Amino acid sequence: MRMRRSGPAETPEENAENRPDNPQEESKSGSAPESAPESGGGKKRYTKSSIMLDEMQSRLEAKQRRRLVFYILLFSVIFLAFLAVSFFVFFRVREIDVTGNNMYTDEQILEFVSFHIGDNLFSFDASKAEANLRKNLPYLGSVSITRKLPSAVSIEVSERTEDLAYHLGDEIYLVSGDLQVLGRYGANEVIPDVTVLYAGAVGKCIVGETLTFLDRRTEDNLKELYACLAANGLLKKVRSIDITSRFDITLNYEDRFTVYLASADNMDIKIKFLSAILERFGTGESGYINLADHREAAVRLND
Repeated sequence: MRMRRSGPAETPEENAENRPDNPQEESKSGSAPESAPESGGGKKRYTKSSIMLDEMQSRLEAKQRRRLVFYILLFSVIFLAFLAVSFFVFFRVREIDVTGNNMYTDEQILEFVSFHIGDNLFSFDASKAEANLRKNLPYLGSVSITRKLPSAVSIEVSERTEDLAYHLGDEIYLVSGDLQVLGRYGANEVIPDVTVLYAGAVGKCIVGETLTFLDRRTEDNLKELYACLAANGLLKKVRSIDITSRFDITLNYEDRFTVYLASADNMDIKIKFLSAILERFGTGESGYINLADHREAAVRLND
């Protein structure tokens, strides 16, 4: 048998030179790298170490979010606790000031409010307290209750005056200019010297509430007449107002002149005209003044 030699045989020394120094390198060189991307698939492979880094990053971010939520909740609890302590401890009513009252004493006014010294400054409804004062103390006009931090309450009031005496049956009701019923007297009782009111059928006449009539236009006409008389300085000199009929309004001026106004049309002009006419007559003169026509007046003097 013939044997052909393909090349020169390697000597032991040559074999030793061709072997790698580190056996692990030989094993590595025989396998494909794990991180080598595929050339044509378009997909990226991740190594085990990169995946672990992503997981650690996600855990760190979640931990930071939980910590942020914890601090927010902690701050909210502390803030609410501070508000609660401030509400129940610090803001206590230590002073109540009442101004503008003459008809009622401070004690009478404080009797009908829902707060007192020592109460919490925010434990009451100011608007309800104002309404309760007006309901129980009819002479009060405007009422304003304000809080003054840290521990005071101010009550500012204005009072109505007795302007009209309305006769209803055997009783007399004192009424303000805005038709608020202030008080009730018997027919034989002495009443203040105010203008006597005669009007049509009444709708409601209750102390502490507004006087109303079945004909609501009577209220409007009466308020307008009152405002015009007050604006021209005649109110205190008018002894009576008869508005039983809206179309036959009559005044008694100082028990000297009967003034016929007819309807409430052009009321402001008629009252200004009346004021100018009265300035021409002396205190000893009396008679009848007809102002049904606001453009001219008819005057008849008594002998």
